[in-house]
Parts: sequence; C-alpha cells; structure tokens
Amino acid sequence: MSIIAEFTTPAEDFALGDALADHPDVRIELEKVVPTRMQILPFFWAWGEDLDEFDETVREQPIVASLRVVDTVDDQRLYRVEWTDVITDLGRIIRNADATVLEASGQRDAWRFELRFPSHEEVRGFQADCNEHDISLELQRLHSLTELDADGKYDLTTEQRDTLLTALEHGYFEEPRGITLEELADQQGLSPTAVSGRMRRAEAKLIARTLVTDT
Repeated sequence: MSIIAEFTTPAEDFALGDALADHPDVRIELEKVVPTRMQILPFFWAWGEDLDEFDETVREQPIVASLRVVDTVDDQRLYRVEWTDVITDLGRIIRNADATVLEASGQRDAWRFELRFPSHEEVRGFQADCNEHDISLELQRLHSLTELDADGKYDLTTEQRDTLLTALEHGYFEEPRGITLEELADQQGLSPTAVSGRMRRAEAKLIARTLVTDT
C-alpha cells in the first residue's frame, strides 16, 4: 500500500536555503508533480517582495547553473532552474529514493515536503539515509494513499478545492465548456495563469490519491 509522508527540514538542508535566508519575505513552491528519478525541481514558483534581488541571489548560488523566468503572474514568478550537480545531500537522497515528490515548498526557516512511497519499508529506508547524513527531518504526517480526510478533501487546500468545485458547478469540465478559463479566473479574482496552475496542482494531487495503484 502506497504511503504519503509529510515532513519538514531546516531550509539550509535543501536547495536555495541561503537565498531564502537572505530574502525572508520570499516563498518557493514546486510547480508540479515531478518523479524524483528525473531532474528534481526543474520548475518552481516564487512570490514575495524584491524578486529582482532574489533572482540575482539565486543566480549567485554555486549549485545553480542557470535560471530563467518562464512566466510572471502578479507578484509571482515561475522559474526554470538547471542545477550544477545534485542539489544537496537531501536532494540526492530524494532523487535516489523510490518515491515521488507530490509537493515541496520552502521559506527562510524550513522546507516542507510531501512524498509518496510504495510502502512503509521505503519510508524507513529514506529516514535512515537522512539520519546517516545528519539531515534533520520532522515527520508531520504519515498516511496511506487512499486515506481521506473526514470531510473528503483529499488533502486539497481550501483554494484548490473551491476552484475545482466552482469550475465543476459552472460546467468547465463539460463539452462544450459552460465557462472559459478567463471567466473562471474573473470569478476567482485571479489571472487565468494563476487559476490554471492551481487547477493543475489540485488535479495532480487527486490523481495521485485516487488513480495511482501499487505495483
């Protein structure tokens, strides 16, 4: 049975910890589900104050080979980053683990991860590898892939759930569509790009929790 592990680690133990420490108002979030055996974290969103200065700080990091802005939405930027090598010891462990990154977000104090493992055995192996390399992990939650919250939210954020329900209510998923992405964005008070990104992340989480089966 697949297991979801949610944990936090000090920001300095993972990518861009120094940059986040220098820019305490900036937050980073993984853009989409990324298999850990592929390049880890090739895309991320950042939002906060002084993103131009944040850009320069990130480009100066020795682990960053290149960084470019892919999209800009209000005070958010979507980046594509190429790393010079394995990001950190934790990055190497995540990449080598038999796991999939479902979510990852970082601020000046900590990174938060949500990983899907095939079983408890792989979770224990991941924790042991981190302990061996003196990486501090704080486990926040451990649950099965098919486990639901009592209210059936599938661990969606309130914003993700509201957006999907609004889209469903107004016929966004019908053929032909009852509402366009632009009209849905107007109702949410957001840009079409922001709504599209929110829906992709929500849909990826729903797929991971309802359609992915153990092999």
